[in-house]
Amino acid sequence: MGKRAHSGGGAESNSNVRFGPFDLDLRRGELHKGGRRIRLQEQPFQILRMLLESPGEVVSREDIRKRLWPDETVVEFDHSINAAVRRLRDTLRDSADNPRYIKTLARQGYRFIGEAELADHPAAPAEPAAVIPENEPTNRRAEAPPRRAALHLHPRIFVPVLLAAIVLIVWAGTSYYREGARPLTRSLQPLMRLDVDLGNEVSLRPDRGANAILSPDGTRLVYASQSKLFTRRLDRPNDIELPGTEGAVGPFFSPDGQWVAFFAQRWLKKVSLQGGKVINLCEVALGGGGSWGDDGNIIAALDLFGLSRIPSTGGAPKPVTKLAPAEVVHRWPQVLPGGKAVIFSAYSSMYGLDSATVEVLSLRDGRRKTLVRGGTWGRYLPSGHLVYINKGTLFAVPFDLDRLEVHGTPTPVLEGIAYSTAWGSAQIDFSRTGALVYRSSKTGGELVTVQWLDGSGNARPLLPVPGNYLSPTLSPDGRRLALTSAGDIWVYELGRGSMTRLTSGGGYSDLLWTNDGRYILFRAVGGIWWIRADGTGPPQPLTHSNNLQLPNSITSDGKLLAFLEVTSPTGASDAWTVPVESGSSGLRAGKPKVFLQTPFNERMPMISPDGRWIAYQSNESGTQEIYVLGFPDGHGKRQISGDRGSYPLWSRDGHELFFWSSVDRRLMVADFEARGDSFVASRPRVWSEQVPVIFSATRSYDPAPDGKSIVALMRADAPEEPHDRVIFLLNFFDELRRRVPLNAQ
Repeated sequence: MGKRAHSGGGAESNSNVRFGPFDLDLRRGELHKGGRRIRLQEQPFQILRMLLESPGEVVSREDIRKRLWPDETVVEFDHSINAAVRRLRDTLRDSADNPRYIKTLARQGYRFIGEAELADHPAAPAEPAAVIPENEPTNRRAEAPPRRAALHLHPRIFVPVLLAAIVLIVWAGTSYYREGARPLTRSLQPLMRLDVDLGNEVSLRPDRGANAILSPDGTRLVYASQSKLFTRRLDRPNDIELPGTEGAVGPFFSPDGQWVAFFAQRWLKKVSLQGGKVINLCEVALGGGGSWGDDGNIIAALDLFGLSRIPSTGGAPKPVTKLAPAEVVHRWPQVLPGGKAVIFSAYSSMYGLDSATVEVLSLRDGRRKTLVRGGTWGRYLPSGHLVYINKGTLFAVPFDLDRLEVHGTPTPVLEGIAYSTAWGSAQIDFSRTGALVYRSSKTGGELVTVQWLDGSGNARPLLPVPGNYLSPTLSPDGRRLALTSAGDIWVYELGRGSMTRLTSGGGYSDLLWTNDGRYILFRAVGGIWWIRADGTGPPQPLTHSNNLQLPNSITSDGKLLAFLEVTSPTGASDAWTVPVESGSSGLRAGKPKVFLQTPFNERMPMISPDGRWIAYQSNESGTQEIYVLGFPDGHGKRQISGDRGSYPLWSRDGHELFFWSSVDRRLMVADFEARGDSFVASRPRVWSEQVPVIFSATRSYDPAPDGKSIVALMRADAPEEPHDRVIFLLNFFDELRRRVPLNAQ
């Protein structure tokens, strides 16, 4: 060990600690290398601090847990500690197998093994934090000057300076990347960062797919705002609205940059940037991204299953990919140069991205390979790299375009990217000329907390630690909460404050308790499944189907289950019922029966507590609305929502019907009563000014037995400002070549 400046042997809170090329400023909470501040997240920083406070000594995982989380915190400590140590090692360019600084001691903890000493004076003033985490090749000369330049321009000089700079650099780079298929060799240019304020009137929502994209030649920006598409040439000051693009999400360019395709009103559409009428290409059940190939075909995710090919002139979709065992959906395709293959993301859970993979499929022979595990939003770049997103961090790895395979170890290259835990998409896009545009996020990808919420707008925490929670549902007695985290099922006991994990491996959602509280029903591959709520047995199948089936509600006697079935590949959804029996060996289902099957899509069939009514949502009016029918004979249909409603749920006392208003973006409630065979409901009112997070394919709240409160998923992210910014990185491909050399193995 290096010499220490005080007898305690560790770092003091007002000192600087030097090890290798690094300086840790404990007073400011900053890590430096060569005079530059390196961005290090809070948890990795605290672990590094603990190690340097006791160099050479073992820091146990229990000590780390106590430092990072208070005793009452509910979190997967082992996974979180492993992830934090991994991020710390990535920043320090350290290795678990051949460590220079941090050694792992199996079943004990970690030890700092490097040479460390206390500095007599602070590190030299640092430059602004690097946009890309410190991760440079070891053969770079230490005395070389920094290559990055960060520009933060005021909106008033946006047009004459920023845009001119972008266009000049982009046009210069076009000659190098015109083909967009093979990495080229030339002198590497410095990375430039340009922060752009799009204006107070702009509001970029975290919808499906990137909502700010660059044209292939990098000279034009298209973005979705206020549910419409706008375009701006980067050498001109004005935005232009593209008429007819209301409701647009997930835009993507044609190869020549003259057209933009997008999803809206259950259609895949396209519009020319020169103006003209929007053209419908094909109907869509649920869009999950698209890519326009050089051969004039589009490959897109049109439903809850695999990818399809559609002519860019319009026509009937043809299947391209098939779901592998345990997979539930394919999304976010990218057609590779020349149309020889397609990269896409595969998921074993509708939500929760830990089990996601980046795949490549040859369009010539149909062979498929897994390129990355634990990643999403895979993209090939003309620099010769595959990039992908993992929890808001962009990773890069060399990619062989001929062999369709990656080489070497993935390297983190850009942090703080806004992304969606619900959809696996990221707010980032690339041009073929080496430019990049993205939206940043300090808090990550739509993390949520679980809270109690009452009708007066009062909220109090139930699970305050942010996580990827979904499908919260209370047991019939209100003492236990079942929910999914990263695609697995957990049960939280409210009285004890303990969390029990029931499944592993992911792929589960849409939880439903049986009326006796002994079992939990859920959606998984192959149909509807059940598991004992006390965790004493493995998951067991209840129904068998190649179609997607989601359990929604069960009668108070537990003998009849209402569920949704989505037909592959059309995406049509209908309401079904099935008898359920409970015995010594568990649950057993009878023969399913169609309850409601129309030319429209019915969702969320919810049986009332008294078993007399069933609420559901349907698009028969052209928009999603809430309806009530008599049950089980289907008499006396009544529309409840006035303008776009979804996710109906009955109160436990059977006097109110909750639903989500897509127009008001509020949770609504309607009082009701039965008058003979008629269902009579009051005019819906706003239940609470507090707004739960609403996901597009699963509910996020559940009424409590007391009839006064609900359990709700509440957004953990900071509220969005009324305007939005995007960040341009120029010469990004050159930065990748510096940080992730193509010859690295």
